[in-house]
Amino acid sequence: MTARREASAPPDLPGYEHVRVLGLGGFADVFLYHQHLPSRDVAVKVLLAGSLDDDVRARFQTEANLMAQLSHHPSIVTIHHAAIAADGRPYLVMEYCSRPGLAERYRAERMYMAEVLR
Repeated sequence: MTARREASAPPDLPGYEHVRVLGLGGFADVFLYHQHLPSRDVAVKVLLAGSLDDDVRARFQTEANLMAQLSHHPSIVTIHHAAIAADGRPYLVMEYCSRPGLAERYRAERMYMAEVLR
């Protein structure tokens, strides 16, 4: 069993204020930021510093482009911005969905298969 790692340091993003960690992944961490203008909460996905080889960067760019093309779909979050932070890590600024995820809903209430598969 692998020990849980700590979140990477959130990058300093001009125009945004870091709020908290939302999740940790194998190649990236996701943070909640508050964007100053327009005033809104956003999710920011940041590649880990140790995951910056050319293949990972290319996959990250592909993900950003695909998500942007599919943002009209109700189950895919909207990409607001993609860039590289001052510390060299690529990041995506995305719509923040504050409602509970599937895992939280499953623990809190009974769910039927048809609803889960929707």
